[in-house]
Formats: sequence, structure tokens, C-alpha cells
Amino acid sequence: MTTVNELDKKRMLMKRDTDELVRVHEKNVASMWRATYHVEPVTGLMNDPNGFTYCNKKWHLFYQWFPFGPVHGLKHWYHVTSPDLIHWENRGVALLPTGKYENCGCYSGTAISEGDTIYFVYTGNYRDENRIRRPHQLLATLEGDEQYTKAMRPLITPNENYTEHQRDPKIVRIDDMYYIFLGTQNKQEQGVILVYCSDSILTDWKFLGELKVKGYENGFGYMVECPDVQKIGLHDVLIFSPQGIEPSGDEFHNKFNSVYLIGDLDLETLTFTPDGPMQELDRGFDFYAPQCASQNVYSDCSIMSAWFGVPDYTYPPTDEEGWSGLQTFARELTIRKGKLYQTPVRGIESIKKDELFCAKNGEIISDKLHGQMPNSAIIRIENPDAESLDLNLFSRNYVIARGFAISYDKYAKRLRIDRSDLTNQLNVEYGTERQIILENGLTSMDILVDHSTVEIFVNEGEYVLSARIFPTKEEHMIRMGGKNLNLSIWSAEQTVDDAPIFFAENQ
Repeated sequence: MTTVNELDKKRMLMKRDTDELVRVHEKNVASMWRATYHVEPVTGLMNDPNGFTYCNKKWHLFYQWFPFGPVHGLKHWYHVTSPDLIHWENRGVALLPTGKYENCGCYSGTAISEGDTIYFVYTGNYRDENRIRRPHQLLATLEGDEQYTKAMRPLITPNENYTEHQRDPKIVRIDDMYYIFLGTQNKQEQGVILVYCSDSILTDWKFLGELKVKGYENGFGYMVECPDVQKIGLHDVLIFSPQGIEPSGDEFHNKFNSVYLIGDLDLETLTFTPDGPMQELDRGFDFYAPQCASQNVYSDCSIMSAWFGVPDYTYPPTDEEGWSGLQTFARELTIRKGKLYQTPVRGIESIKKDELFCAKNGEIISDKLHGQMPNSAIIRIENPDAESLDLNLFSRNYVIARGFAISYDKYAKRLRIDRSDLTNQLNVEYGTERQIILENGLTSMDILVDHSTVEIFVNEGEYVLSARIFPTKEEHMIRMGGKNLNLSIWSAEQTVDDAPIFFAENQ
């Protein structure tokens, strides 16, 4: 296990560290679990997506980053860009914790663009001389690609009527006003969302009050993180990551979960009225801190990314190599029949390389796999409800080992994923399987596999299940069972640049 002592956890990136980190990066890229088409840390640890926005004909994504090891040390922001949400390039560190109000790190935040400028609002993790946390919501700007400027004063100072847990501001523009939604804990240790507004991004932010969510008057668990508000079609969607939610049926079995509510947002009364119950955003094992992009490219959907992990979980195989974390593949969010659907962003077809396997109505048309599981692949299954289905990824042999098991029982209408048979086990105290009862049965699955990740999009995005897995070299086989299936498997193109860039040229 790569260890980082307490002093090194407080270490801030300097230009003199570049040669050291280039050598670390050289070791990281040799990992068998390094991704092909998912954004991953250049070194060290990645967690929450930050500042996701579209500006100057590019998508800009930032992520929480500690450069020096797979631990939650002094947080920086790292910058990647893309022309299409598919191909990503490393751009270097964006925000360094150099200011007075971020002496313990640049924590999560969001962005909004106007003209050629991106405005970031983020949490400065500040502790005073007595080590008392006093979080401030800070402002920074990016002009061009590399010129970052920080505001001298906080936009929002700590609200003394709440605990020290005030973070993850989401900035949005609605009509002619700007709003910030802030994840917070009240003095009763309940998770709530605070709302601020201004007619200017730069100044005069006023506290409006708590967002009241009908039916949830006692808040959400003991803390709300990463609130997000989206307008999708005629509906408002409230997305957030509550901490302290108890398991209910087949949902909320991770230590921390991310959820959504569809309904109506009334900013005059600060009330969100849901149309239905709170639902888990991703029904798999590893998904947290989702953030939707500030964008005007697509009017028919929202664009979302998330941390492919969960707070307080460990991922020993890559932790031992000195790096940890990825971003999920970017998703489009739409609403159909009163439900939130999630699909891989348009352009996913461009990732498909060679067709390795094809079956039509259960008959094999072509097979270049010969039972070998590709480390990185796109899988499409249609008509699985005709018979029950078993798909075993990264198994050790044909007969006994199940590897990462995906199964569907047509009679119980139960879809299940199970990673208990893999050699490398993860966070087993929160369970090794997840299941969904599909009211209308199973019609299709799109499965994205990328070395250490699996994302399963069910029924054209009705549900998604995400999982981290770390197959060994011995776990290299694929087994398929089911009749009358249409099943295709493609290898995947490399779309994410893994260049060891730590500082942009002008920084």
C-alpha cells in the first residue's frame, strides 16, 4: 500500500515537483487497470467533478485532485478539456490552495460561463488558528485556457446559524438572477440546502433561506453534498448526495448515495414540490457527487459526470500503485414518462473499434473472442427478455467461476449484478450484489467496460448500475448464456489522453 504521512497530506504542488511526478506517472501508466475512455488522475487521487461547463467551443471539466498519493490530502483542481465529451486532454492544475480562505484545500464547486470567461464558485476549506473549520464560498475566473484569477474576498461567508458543514455551491442563472444552492448541515444535524441570490456573479450575494422540499421537512440524512438543479423539458430536477440515508428495499445500500427528485421549483417561496419519491441516481456500487454541466449546446437534455467512487471506500489494487479514482462516462439526462433516463452521451458510437463478437437471435454470426474477455469493450444486448440471461465478465474458467456476473430472471423480472466471485474484493461490508425489479421487463442493455469499470445502461437508460472491478490476469474469460439474444461486442478506441501535464505553459 502506498502511504502518505500526515505532513505530506498538506503538501501543495510546486513546479519543482514536476520531475518527481513525471516519474510517478510513468509507473501509473503501466497499471493494467489504467482506463481507455474514462478520465482518470494524472497522478494521485481524483474524486468529485468540479466546474463542469462549456465555453469557447470546448467542454471544460475539473476534478478534485491530490497529486502526491491515493489519499484525501490538500485538494487542488485539475483541468481536462474535450471537443465532444468523448475525447479528453489533460491541461494541468487549475486551482492551487494558495489563498487565505483555502488553507486546507480548494474544495468542490461549479461554474458558469459568460462570453469567453468561466466563473468558478467553490468552497475554500479554511481552518483558523484554533483549527476550527470556517468554510467560505470563493470565486475564481478563467479567461482563455490558462489565465486563472481569484477574487480577493469570499462571495459567501459562513452562516453562523448552521454547522461548519457548508460546501459544494451550485451556481445557476435563472432569468436575470443568479442563484447558489449550497449543501449544508443544520444545528439539528440534518442535511439541508441553502439558497443565495444576486443580480451579479461578483458581488452582493444575499441569503434567501432553506430550500423546502415537500414531504422531506426533516431534511435528508445528516448532510447534503453536491446539490444541483436542472431544467429538463418542462420539469425541474433536484439532484444531490445525502449522507446518512438508510437502506430501503433494493435502494440506498452504499455508504453514501446520490439521488434525484423530479418536480417543480418555486424560487419565490423557496419550495421544491416533488412529483414522486426520492430515487437513487445510480443503482450500482460506485457512484457519487454527480455534477451537471453549465451548457447551451443541448437544449433537450442535461449533461452529467460523477466520481466513479464513494467517500470512505478504498480501492486497494490501484491504491497500492499510488493512484485512485476515475470519472464516470458522461451521461445525457432526459425525462420520459415521469422518470429520469440516463444514456451515454451522443457520439459513443465513435468509441467502437473492431466488432469482436456478434450473435443474432441466439445464433453466433462471428466470434473473434474465443472466450477471451477484452479489457476495454462496448457491449450491446437486445431482446434479453425472450429468455433469462447470464453474462459473466472476467471469469477464471468456463465452468465454475462467475467473475463479474450480470443476470436476469425473466419470471421474477429481476436484474442482478454480483462481484463476489472476483479475486479482488471491495468494500464488502456494503454488499457484493445489487438488484433491480424491472416492472416492464428487460428489453436492452448497453455495457461499457474499461479495465476497472463497468457501467450498465438498462432499457435505453431507465436504470444505470456502475461498478469498479479489478480483474487479475487469471480472470480473462467471458461466458454468455441465453436464447434468442442479439449480442454484439466491440473493442474500444483510446479516447482519453494520459499525458503527464502538471502545469500549463503560461502558469
